[in-house]
Amino acid sequence: MRKPFFSLLFLFVLLSAVALPVYAASYSPGVAVGDYVKYGNFAGEGAGNDVFNDISYQQFEITAVSGQDITLFSTGQYKDGSAVPGDGTSAVWNVAAGTQNGIPETQGPIIAANLNQGDAIPPENTYTVNATEDRTYLGVVRSVNTLTVSVETPDYSTQLSYVYDRASGMLLEASSQTTTQSETSGYSYSVIETNLFGEDSTPSNGDSTVFYLAIVAIVIIVVVLAAVLLLNRKRL
Repeated sequence: MRKPFFSLLFLFVLLSAVALPVYAASYSPGVAVGDYVKYGNFAGEGAGNDVFNDISYQQFEITAVSGQDITLFSTGQYKDGSAVPGDGTSAVWNVAAGTQNGIPETQGPIIAANLNQGDAIPPENTYTVNATEDRTYLGVVRSVNTLTVSVETPDYSTQLSYVYDRASGMLLEASSQTTTQSETSGYSYSVIETNLFGEDSTPSNGDSTVFYLAIVAIVIIVVVLAAVLLLNRKRL
């Protein structure tokens, strides 16, 4: 009796181990050279954020992809035609380490592709994806990953919100609001143009990881039930 039981237990553990890599997060780029996102709708209020009202646009274009390193070329312009800080510069983001030019950086313009709710967002021990859901941008329904961060202190409270395109990992919109006893300040901006939505524009209709998990669970149940039935037949 013990031998069949332990055989079934071993089979279950083996199948589970095979299934685990299916849902493990893979920190890889989801963009290619030439992809870009252009941001607009800049708005700011409060001390230090008024400058956002003067920005016409900012754009990030992918100029190189090597392993987990992605080079973003930044351009931008104020409404008066002058260049925004960082115009014409490049930065290398590593989506596995969560670094910009080798320095740990949180809440950047790009994260790894195809992350899911609950997956960590590098750098290590910082943030995780709060939710994976469908939202509409530029008239196209996209599966996105949202990151919401709340900071509470005796002097102020801050709420940060970032929305990343799931398939590419590129930032689609961002906002921040800080409240103190004397004032409220913040900023926001969102995508106004991109070439990312060409082919991958269908709703997610539920996360693919859940689908794979269901398939693996069904396979395990069928195998275990078949083994139990076989053992019962032998006893008879």
